[in-house]
Amino acid sequence: MNYRWMLLVGFALVGCSADPSEDLYQGQEAIPVEVATVTPRTLQTDVRLYGVLESAEEVVVNVEFAAPVVKVLAEEGHHVAKGQPLLELDTSKLLLILDETKHLLEQAQVQLDNARLNLSRLEALANANTIAVQRYDDARFAHESAAARVRELSSRIKLIERDLDQQVVKSPLDAIVGVRHVEAGQSIMAYQPLMTLQAVQTMKVSVFASERQLPYLHVGNPGEVMTVFGQVDSVIHSVSAGSDSRTGNYEIKLLLDNPDSRLKPGMTARVSLRRTPILDQLLIPDSALVAWNGRHVVYVARDQRAERQLVGVAVAADDLLVVEHGLQAGDQLIVEGARHVTQGSLLLISDSGVP
Repeated sequence: MNYRWMLLVGFALVGCSADPSEDLYQGQEAIPVEVATVTPRTLQTDVRLYGVLESAEEVVVNVEFAAPVVKVLAEEGHHVAKGQPLLELDTSKLLLILDETKHLLEQAQVQLDNARLNLSRLEALANANTIAVQRYDDARFAHESAAARVRELSSRIKLIERDLDQQVVKSPLDAIVGVRHVEAGQSIMAYQPLMTLQAVQTMKVSVFASERQLPYLHVGNPGEVMTVFGQVDSVIHSVSAGSDSRTGNYEIKLLLDNPDSRLKPGMTARVSLRRTPILDQLLIPDSALVAWNGRHVVYVARDQRAERQLVGVAVAADDLLVVEHGLQAGDQLIVEGARHVTQGSLLLISDSGVP
């Protein structure tokens, strides 16, 4: 009887362990989570950044000749109009060079006239075959050389006269004098910077965006620039091709009309940039994404249990991600508490709405 009883108990135990309906999670405590239904939607947000105003155009004023500075007629920070005098130069040396060059031109012109007469005379003899061909060729070469000399000196005179017109250096545009590089009495060299002018009719503001923000910021996107004088509407004028070596951020520039010249270089501005819209995409919050075995996963709720899903995502906004694969519209995504669950966890679910 004892053996028979032991066999019956053994068969009963084997039968219990083989039951496929056994709940492996029996007694598990439910983990509170918030879920949201994954739904395609369009996202358009703004990026808010801070920037500094600069002149949209900067011009370095110089001349093509050496001369002493007689007077400085504009100081740093001064507004100057197009054509307004900036500097006066001593061009007395240029006048001497001009007189000398004119004298050389007179001599060259006489040589050209003589060469022309000689060539005309020898041409007639050459046609009659009464002189050697070499003698005629020499005369023609002398004429061409004399003509080239006249052209050279004539061009030199024009250049000197053009330089003399810059005895008083004038502003090429309406601007602010940013930097004055010379002093009265100083001798300058050709092409030496004299003044740096900053255009005032158009300003630019530079801001720096991170690589997470950059994919949705493009040339032509609208922007709003808030300064101490109020809001100015603009658009993105340029986006740098490479990042700043120190910060890793990308420079974005906007242009601002400044007809009354109230905006000054160095002023700060708050800039709001409109992102390019993300159309009809599955968007999830960053809080739903967790790491598992070195891969990105999310958890969805099915029958009160957590189910792990491998996903591919891309950054959409600072706290939103675009789902590239791994989720479908209608999935019940765990958006809060995902870091506390694992595959098959029993869930205590509350609805958070649309992710």
